[in-house]
Amino acid sequence: MEFDKKSLLKLGKLARISISENKLNNLSKDLNSILEFVDQLKEIKTDQVDPTSNSLNQKLEVRDDKVDNKNSTEDVLENAPEKEMDFFVVPKVIE
Repeated sequence: MEFDKKSLLKLGKLARISISENKLNNLSKDLNSILEFVDQLKEIKTDQVDPTSNSLNQKLEVRDDKVDNKNSTEDVLENAPEKEMDFFVVPKVIE
């Protein structure tokens, strides 16, 4: 995929970010170089690598799980602009 002017403006609209005309060229170059790097990473053979391998050979510390109710529902929703029951109310965002 390559980022041209049209796709950058669409991406900016979806992200709700205004992109000025004079920055489109540089942004296009930057995003395309990032995509090229990701394509290079895809070429690396990782079939024989354990998904949880650690290059430092350190053991992870094991600790007990403790339940800690620092944030109650009431505390979290206290500053919400709009709430209904125990939930945040947000505008519908579907195009």
